[in-house]
Amino acid sequence: MENPIWQNPHFFPLLLTCTFFLFPLQPSLSAGLQDDYIRQPPGKVVVALHLRSKSDPQQVHASLAGKEYMRISWVTDEKDVASKVEYGKVSGKYEAMAVGNHTSYHYFFYSSGKIHHVKIGPLEPATTYYYRCGGHSPEFSFRTPPQIFPIEFVVVGKFLYA
Repeated sequence: MENPIWQNPHFFPLLLTCTFFLFPLQPSLSAGLQDDYIRQPPGKVVVALHLRSKSDPQQVHASLAGKEYMRISWVTDEKDVASKVEYGKVSGKYEAMAVGNHTSYHYFFYSSGKIHHVKIGPLEPATTYYYRCGGHSPEFSFRTPPQIFPIEFVVVGKFLYA
């Protein structure tokens, strides 16, 4: 016996999307919600074309991944690019290499590029590192935090289902 359509994991997100497009909130229903708020006009659209090859990294991001590690993430349009980062302390001279993993996703008619994640380290504190993604990209750099980080913080979150 085939499962009912509402048990399909895509049923409710699609239903909500269609509902908001077909039956938008009526002005009479939203009139008293935020009378004092005036939305600013939209800003200028900035389009940054990616004029390099499909194997060059886009959306490169470096983030702390523990006390002595950094996580380098990037996206490529080409699916055959290795998830590796070459790095070192001197520009153009990469003494170390780390390999990570990759993923991609599909949402309705959209398919993402290849999303790479590589954890590099251990790294020395207060040091500038130079790196390249996939083995042949342009060079990027970051500086690690000092040995004694000047601040400490905790992030706490809670997610509830209604």
